[in-house]
Amino acid sequence: MPHVARTLLYVFGLTALAATWQAVSNYVGSLESVRGLELELTEVRRVDSDSAQLVVQFRLHNRSELPVQLNSYFFDLYLDGNRIGGSSSTWRDDIPDVDRSLYTRASTIEQTLAPYERLDMEFLLHVFDLENFLGASQENSEPLNWSVKAGFRLIHPHSHDERLLRLQATLQEPVP
Repeated sequence: MPHVARTLLYVFGLTALAATWQAVSNYVGSLESVRGLELELTEVRRVDSDSAQLVVQFRLHNRSELPVQLNSYFFDLYLDGNRIGGSSSTWRDDIPDVDRSLYTRASTIEQTLAPYERLDMEFLLHVFDLENFLGASQENSEPLNWSVKAGFRLIHPHSHDERLLRLQATLQEPVP
C-alpha cells in the first residue's frame, strides 16, 4: 500500500507541476504580447473646410513575436487636452446621413494580428463644436496637439483570457 500511495503522490505532484508550468507560460506569453502592442496616430484632418467632420486615422502595431487576437476597441480623440469626440460620441437626430451604428461605446473587431503585423483604422468623426475647438488654437497661433486614447479588448490565444489594454498616441501639426 505505501508503494501505491507514493506513486499517487508522484502523479499528483507531476500534474500540479505541469498545471503550474502551463499557467506561468500563459501569463508570461500574455504579458509579452501586450507589451509589444503600440498605437500610432497617423492623421487627423477635416473632410472639407465647411464640415464639422474629421477623418481620424490610427495604426496598431504588434511588435511582439506572438499573435494577438483583438476582440473589440473604443477610442477618444483629444485636441489640446480637451475631449472632442470618439467612438462613444452622441449623434444629433437632425443629421440624417450619420450612421448611428458607428457610435456604440465598443466596436467588435474580431481580428488576429500576427507577429510584426499592423492594423490601420480610419474613422469619420462628427464634432459638434469643432469651430470653437479649432478657433482657440488658431487665436493663439499654437500647433494643434491631437491625441487619441484607445482601449483594446484582447483575447490571448493560449489561455483565452480577456484583457483590456489602454494605449495612447499623439500627433502635433501646425495651425491650419
